[in-house]
Amino acid sequence: MAIGIIDLMELQYKKVKLKNGIRVITVPMKSTAAVTSLVLVGVGSHYETKKLAGLSHYLEHLVFKGSKKYPSALNIASILDGLGAAYNAVTTNEYTGFYITTVSNKVGIALDVMSDYLKNPLFKLSEVEKERGPILEEVRMHRDMPSSDIWRLFIESLYGDQPAGRDVAGDEKSIANIKRADVKSFFNRYYKGENIVVVFAGDVSHKKGLELARRFFGDISGGERQIKESVKSIDKNPSKIVGKNKNTEQTHIVLGFDGLKETDKDFYTLWLTANILGGGMSSRLFFEVREKRGLAYTISAHSSGGSDYGFFAIYGGINNKKTKEALHVIIKELRNFKKSLVSASELKRAKDRIIGLTLLGLEISQGVAFDFGTNEIILNKIETPQEHIKIISSIKASDIRRVANDIFKKDTMRLAFIGPHKDKKEFENILNTI
Repeated sequence: MAIGIIDLMELQYKKVKLKNGIRVITVPMKSTAAVTSLVLVGVGSHYETKKLAGLSHYLEHLVFKGSKKYPSALNIASILDGLGAAYNAVTTNEYTGFYITTVSNKVGIALDVMSDYLKNPLFKLSEVEKERGPILEEVRMHRDMPSSDIWRLFIESLYGDQPAGRDVAGDEKSIANIKRADVKSFFNRYYKGENIVVVFAGDVSHKKGLELARRFFGDISGGERQIKESVKSIDKNPSKIVGKNKNTEQTHIVLGFDGLKETDKDFYTLWLTANILGGGMSSRLFFEVREKRGLAYTISAHSSGGSDYGFFAIYGGINNKKTKEALHVIIKELRNFKKSLVSASELKRAKDRIIGLTLLGLEISQGVAFDFGTNEIILNKIETPQEHIKIISSIKASDIRRVANDIFKKDTMRLAFIGPHKDKKEFENILNTI
């Protein structure tokens, strides 16, 4: 049965575990001539020490700088560019991912390059030292961008001095601490079979995908599945405000709460709540803050979660002189969720939007690969798009009100701001009205 844009019945996956512990997921797609090869390693910033914060991200950069068979960054890039491939990597809290998307008859060549830089990176001392510069500049760039730096302040206010409270890229001090020996030790510990998921999505059969996995990744040593330290719950106290007094053209705010981990039964209810509140141009906050009052250009709501943490947050870039007015409007809308049921039409529109965006994301092999792969690497199981859509479709207005009352509480509320405000106390009375 076809649903919306893509026939979800087409996405039939298989999962096989190789002898070395690597989990291989294959998702054939009839609607594309491309194949995405995705390797996910179960390590990210939540696995790091304070002294070496940013090491996962640093290592991600370095594997592209040369390997045994392809000894320079130019060797690697020249071959992949010559294939017309789309390739990149990403480091998150809980995993590091590497992908290459090619036409199906070029997969073997792409994987020969990819497997070598993931199995045999050189980590030349000269490259380790040289790459420190671009990484430091990346950190500084984000610190100079209030729309980016505000999230760092907010996360710190939520989780404090533990890995979950630190920037994925680290900071200037920790990056300066990282040595070649640290990189090699980290790689040898985490880049092992039991800690790796390989996904093939697109114009590839289950048989072919498994054959490719065995050929290019079957010789990785098994190792052990690595477990990170659990994220500690945030301290419950009256609403906490953190801020940076800075002469900016607008005030950037993130107002949020302790949320739900991805395995929580209400995770999708909170996700739907975020969509209704600030997920699009028809959302409540977009209308009330921007369209009706003209207080901001950007206003949005987000629900984010992982294996053992989660948060709900509202971001806005607000007129400096009207920051308090905007906060009043935001708090009022949060109270409305706690008191009143959302309308049937509003609920249906939000569900249709999420389902539509989900289906659009599955139109390309890269989206499919990440959808299946990140479920496995974070949750140690696969939840299919069909299952997600079924859960979202079943959510009721009463579920949203119940979850709003569970989440929108003063004792886990945090406000982070960057803007020309000398005294954070000016916001306290507003937050107390939640």
